[in-house]
Amino acid sequence: MNISLWIGLVAAAFLVRWGVARAGYLNGSADVEGIIVVLGGLASALLINCSFGQLFAAARSCAKLFLPSSLPAPEDAIVEVIRLARKAHKEGGVLSLQDDAREFAGGFLHRAIVAAIASGEVDETRRIVEAEIRQLRVSRQEEANVFRTAGTLSPMFGLLGTLLGMVKVLGSMSDPVKAGAAMAIALSSAFLGIALSNFLCIPLAGQIRLASMKETMIYELMLEGVLDIASGKAPYVVELHLSAYARDRRAQIEAGGAAAPAGAGAQA
Repeated sequence: MNISLWIGLVAAAFLVRWGVARAGYLNGSADVEGIIVVLGGLASALLINCSFGQLFAAARSCAKLFLPSSLPAPEDAIVEVIRLARKAHKEGGVLSLQDDAREFAGGFLHRAIVAAIASGEVDETRRIVEAEIRQLRVSRQEEANVFRTAGTLSPMFGLLGTLLGMVKVLGSMSDPVKAGAAMAIALSSAFLGIALSNFLCIPLAGQIRLASMKETMIYELMLEGVLDIASGKAPYVVELHLSAYARDRRAQIEAGGAAAPAGAGAQA
């Protein structure tokens, strides 16, 4: 469970609610027009900019942020790979693992083992499995970009609502009541656009990117383990390699670095 995400959302909701209460707007029918301009315009722009597939994929990635991860923790992945390494060491190599780990990590570990058995070469196995990891990473980047695009566009639609409100203000200068309602549209539109961008869209894009980095690390960790097993390395050596690899990649993620290539730890 991503605790920081929940804390951030609660804090953002509190700040927005406090700001709304202090300002005293977003409580009249005129403000609904500003909401329609921002949310309706943003939805229209996303439909123009993205395909339905991209939007649904981004929505799924967003939903997964609020659910327990279906992937194993790095420590659990290492334990499973070491178990397989010991079995292969006792029973004659990677061929003995062809029926193992079918459900582990969504079947990724089993696919890596099958690739190692089918290719018979470490370099070819790396090329095959890295292609899957790379495609996954690109897909996650595209999903994050949907929210990043929304974060870029929402303040622009807030500005559009502000301009429309100001036009109405100028057209009703002789009627203070109408001018006040038009000003509410202008202010609420700008507020909503900026808040939507900075409190929701851009942070969610960052969370999807972070989740992708962690996901990629686990897949790379399992790939490195399978390659070590296919190379005939002793289980103890495999464990040392994977522990060091996981430690280095976790430090990189915490430092905010981009996901390393899948073969980055091959020489560890």
